[in-house]
Amino acid sequence: MSTLSALEHGVFYPVTTVGELKKHGNLGVGAFEHMDGELILIDGKAYNGMYSGKVVLIDDKAPITYSAVTFFKADSTVTLKNINSYAELQQSIGKLIPNINNFYAFKVIGTFSYLKFRSTAKQEKPYPPLSEVTANQSIFEATDIKGTFVGVRLPTFIKGVYAPGYHLHFISDDRVRGGHVLELKFADANVQIQYLSQMLIKMPESDGAKKVDLAIPYQK
Repeated sequence: MSTLSALEHGVFYPVTTVGELKKHGNLGVGAFEHMDGELILIDGKAYNGMYSGKVVLIDDKAPITYSAVTFFKADSTVTLKNINSYAELQQSIGKLIPNINNFYAFKVIGTFSYLKFRSTAKQEKPYPPLSEVTANQSIFEATDIKGTFVGVRLPTFIKGVYAPGYHLHFISDDRVRGGHVLELKFADANVQIQYLSQMLIKMPESDGAKKVDLAIPYQK
């Protein structure tokens, strides 16, 4: 739903709702209207990893500005051991995927000896560019925390439509902590991978979004 270019231009208007999003998937990541926290969709339930650090269950009426979701069914499952960084996790998963030009969805389940994650604050109009939002994000750290990463990997050629590479959000087993993954370490974790070969895009249609030419670099 929506595109990376739209976010970079500060198009944080609603594109759909949580309820409508669930018609397209039961697992995924994204952002709420106004960039108000981090969307974590897992097992058909939507949560917000908020700027305050809390995680709250979100109802179907909540507006979504950006997302990537799928009906998750693992095509392969592996156990990865002794991963000491997010970069190392990406390298290890990269060796497992059969086609670098396809789309992939993931679940990574385990106890994480170290985790760094973030969330963004609710923005007010006129919306700033995404770079300003992430420059003022809240950052959290945790040790020995049980939970699940959900997310996607998109190929490099998709830039502009979606952020290429890995986009993972974390939620703890007790559903009280979560957000956008920045760094990690773990001794072993269960990694489930789904292979995807198509993408549906829905663009924002609000008046504010229509005034933005996404082909032109952002100018404040």
